[in-house]
Amino acid sequence: MTDAADHRIEIKGPRLLALTALMLLSFSALIAMPFNISGIVGSFEISNAAAGLVATVEMAAVALSSLLFSQLAPRLQPRTVYAVALAVIVVMNLATILAPSVAVLYFTRACAGAAAGAVVATVMSIAGRSTAPETTFGVINSCVGVMGMMLALLLPQALKLHLVSGEVAMRPADGLYLVYLGFALLAMVFIRLAPVPPPVPVARPDAPAISPLPLYGWLALLGLGILFFGHALLAVFIVEVGLAVPLTAEVIGVVFLFGSAFGVVAPLAAGWLGTRFKAAIPVTVILLAIIVFGLLLAAASTPWQFYLVGPFYAMMPIALMPFTLGALSRVDPSGRLAGAHPAFVMLGSAAAPLSGGAIRDFSGDFIANGWVMALCVVIGAALLARTVITSDRLRSPAVPARPVAVAGTPH
Repeated sequence: MTDAADHRIEIKGPRLLALTALMLLSFSALIAMPFNISGIVGSFEISNAAAGLVATVEMAAVALSSLLFSQLAPRLQPRTVYAVALAVIVVMNLATILAPSVAVLYFTRACAGAAAGAVVATVMSIAGRSTAPETTFGVINSCVGVMGMMLALLLPQALKLHLVSGEVAMRPADGLYLVYLGFALLAMVFIRLAPVPPPVPVARPDAPAISPLPLYGWLALLGLGILFFGHALLAVFIVEVGLAVPLTAEVIGVVFLFGSAFGVVAPLAAGWLGTRFKAAIPVTVILLAIIVFGLLLAAASTPWQFYLVGPFYAMMPIALMPFTLGALSRVDPSGRLAGAHPAFVMLGSAAAPLSGGAIRDFSGDFIANGWVMALCVVIGAALLARTVITSDRLRSPAVPARPVAVAGTPH
């Protein structure tokens, strides 16, 4: 049976730019979470653990919201979702700046996280309906790396804004949330340019509007969450690994600045490859590379070992995403599985710092973190396998995906 959910849309040029900008500008506070934790600690004079709990609440809100909106996306008007969610982000960032206590902060950041999750899930669901999903996801993930580099330059200055605010009483975190507020306002400019897929029709009053999602697709998302959990068991402590080598924090920063370039190029290359070749072999190679680089990093004892494996280990999952999201988009043309992936990735990553710290404290070094990471990658790969294999079987170069009209596109 074929319905409108099986039709794909062309997403390129200004529409791809708008879709990417909407996601990055609404999600900037999550990309820069380490800066937020530092700013909250300095602003409210609380512990890192307490500030980390604020971050966990925000990430959990993103996860739950993205899971909900990924399933609602085919039924909702995307531009309405963007407008309402961005307005909430603006208001909640302003409320964060004015927050008198940490208790209020929990509420404002939870609301902002839920709104960001709505935007991200809607963007990812629409990207999943692209005629070339691997390329679309490759561009989006590459731009995440660019955004990360830009924030790394901008936010340290924002943290110092309170020092030059004159008679205006400001806290260290206020400059950060002022930046995020500005980004949300800027994102509103792109709403009209963003692609709008046609609504999913209902064939009969008693028929479901969209087909049920395959169980193996949900298992693949679970596998993706386990994979990111395993990766983060070591990745969140990568600075500590470098300091133990030993290297200075400045040198580690320079190393990862160069590593960020890999994080920009790799998704673009993966997106290009993903539209031309089946995913099974590239996904297998990337997963094996994560295991090998992770085990080498966990046992690193010299600067050169850290230089050679640290940046690649940190950025390798970004290269994986165009292939896995492309596979999810092919087994689910409605884009709902792709739209749900931030929930699983965020929950997996959020659970890693506490678990990784416990493993490190129990074992006395990071080698145990590396082996648990390897086990998680193997489990994640097993859960991803059927989706990737099914996606490869569905690929038919002789029958290209049929694009449908997009709002604002000439017929």
